[in-house]
Amino acid sequence: MAEAAYGVDFDGNCTFVNRAFLKILGYQDENEVLGKRTHTLIHHSHADGSAYPESECKMHRSYLTNQAINVSDEVFWRKDGGAIPVEYWSNPIVADGIVVGAIATFVDITERKRVEAQLSLAAQVFEQSGEGIMITDAQCNIVMVNQAFTTVSGYSEAEVLGQNPRMQSSGRHDRAFYSAMWEAIATQGRWQGEVWNRRKDGSVYPELISIIRVLDKKGEVSHYIGISSDITQHKAAQERIQRLAHFDPLTGLPNRALLSDRISHELSAAQRHHTQVVVMFVDLDHFKNVNDTLGHRIGDALLIEVATRLKSTVRDVDTVSRQGGDEFVLILPDTDADGAAHVAGKLLEAVAQPYQIESFELTVTLSIGIALYPGDGENFEVLAKCADAAMYRAKHDGRNTYCFFTSEMQARSAQNLHMENALRRALERNQLLLHYQPQVSLRDGRISGVEALLRWQHPELGMIAPADFIPLAEESGQILKIGEWVLRSAVRQIKAWMDDGLVPMVMAVNLSAVQFRHPHLPELVTQILDEEKLAPQYLELELTESVAMDDAPTAIAVMDRLHARGIRMSIDDFGTGYSSLSYLKRFKVYKLKIDQSFVRDISKDPEDRAIVSAIISLANSLGLQTIAEGVETEGQLAFLREQGCDEVQGYYYSKPLTAESFAAFVRAHSPVHD
Repeated sequence: MAEAAYGVDFDGNCTFVNRAFLKILGYQDENEVLGKRTHTLIHHSHADGSAYPESECKMHRSYLTNQAINVSDEVFWRKDGGAIPVEYWSNPIVADGIVVGAIATFVDITERKRVEAQLSLAAQVFEQSGEGIMITDAQCNIVMVNQAFTTVSGYSEAEVLGQNPRMQSSGRHDRAFYSAMWEAIATQGRWQGEVWNRRKDGSVYPELISIIRVLDKKGEVSHYIGISSDITQHKAAQERIQRLAHFDPLTGLPNRALLSDRISHELSAAQRHHTQVVVMFVDLDHFKNVNDTLGHRIGDALLIEVATRLKSTVRDVDTVSRQGGDEFVLILPDTDADGAAHVAGKLLEAVAQPYQIESFELTVTLSIGIALYPGDGENFEVLAKCADAAMYRAKHDGRNTYCFFTSEMQARSAQNLHMENALRRALERNQLLLHYQPQVSLRDGRISGVEALLRWQHPELGMIAPADFIPLAEESGQILKIGEWVLRSAVRQIKAWMDDGLVPMVMAVNLSAVQFRHPHLPELVTQILDEEKLAPQYLELELTESVAMDDAPTAIAVMDRLHARGIRMSIDDFGTGYSSLSYLKRFKVYKLKIDQSFVRDISKDPEDRAIVSAIISLANSLGLQTIAEGVETEGQLAFLREQGCDEVQGYYYSKPLTAESFAAFVRAHSPVHD
């Protein structure tokens, strides 16, 4: 029996479905239901057609009241308007102690209802039923079983006739369980529930059993009918869903959600017993080099091996969690500073031993940051920040070491605050400036565009790259003001160049995640273009792939609004994220920017060459242009031209230049020849 599954968020909107859901309910594509209210789609009416208010829906109540439910007989509505009877289970999803939605599974019980209704009349149906059927007399002696029962239980019909169903008892249920079951049969005429039974070979298995009391014409019990379904697969599916919700699919380690539960429990226990808890942040040193040089398959295999060593080095009571990428968090209950240092040393030693991954012998080291409860903080949020700061200090100290959180790091936090305040004044004091890097067409060698790159000329620290202050700007809320300045300055500059007779070209400007998600971005861009009197065709907004995919539906809506105003967009760092092709084709973009991490080694790395070729081919099939960044050599340029890449930028042609130098460069290289 195909089991359908779907999820809803706390607002009742569908978050995922499986193939069985689509097949059972007659949908061709998951996009027909994702994001829509499942109650309105499939559960809006009773079987008689009367309205079924969502407030009365048992599944709706399951996640409002944080209770798992099982409804044995309801109807769901197909896309074509037909109703099907189903049995469904719903379990709330809890994150950080808060119900955020529910996961539901259901099966089509049309066949089971048919069997129940016609069992006494149709012997053929009885024998061909896919569900096990057992009939006993009034004294509970077995008088009949069907083929499905014998197949599942392992008993032949001859072995069970005349026996009591207790012969299958697994021993997992107490007397009270069976007393409640028989009371329901006596008072209600039927009972349904999950029972663990025992096969002939001694193995136990879960069944969903319906027991029906049959009365004769005198109103006395003549028989009991038991209809059973082996729900081993259902139980396994539930376990898989729970595992996906709480464990990292690559390493099998607890994920963020389960880590949150574990640390909450450990801190509560430590508070009661006046003990210490150690929080370790663990990061693999230079792991990106493995992915960049050997590919993600080797990188994933290495992560699995590292996870195994981390787990085997600590105690069973300790928690090793993967937080994503190459970051791990360890929780060591009832451990002091000396114990933490001892464990950290063992971890460094264990992980540093060589790994044999396929034909490669690899070594990797760790940087470990350590924070202790209660000395460094009394909740996980504070402890996590402390351990994270200590981990970065370990990297600063040369990697392959561990570091405890100290007051010195608190001083560094104060320094970050100082930098934040300095950044607030940077715009007022004209310390921010733009440099410009040319983009060259591989079709005719002409400069076809330019990318505006932000810099901070600090009076004491010198030139600061955006990677060192943009995160600070985002955290402190300054990014919108800075981003507007960048956009306005870039538009003003391209207009000034054109007014000075420079060949028209497209100005590319990077958008931060915060800027892109601002509700008035399209209006702001249009306002700036109008004020500077620049046609929108000369502006290109770049958005990283990771930001676009972080909330793809919102990204699509924003891109649609920008596209309607004639503003072009491109996807930056393409290939470094996890784009869904179904979303990519809906993004209103005209260009994919190939990340320099793939361009760097295309002359010698077949995997990078394959990735770049695939991106260009994908773009061509979608009618998109491509531009490769970080081009530095003739070999890279030749490969990109051969593959049909449209544009390139990088030090092969020019480093980022000041506005004056860029104008001179364009005049001296029109057209540009390689």
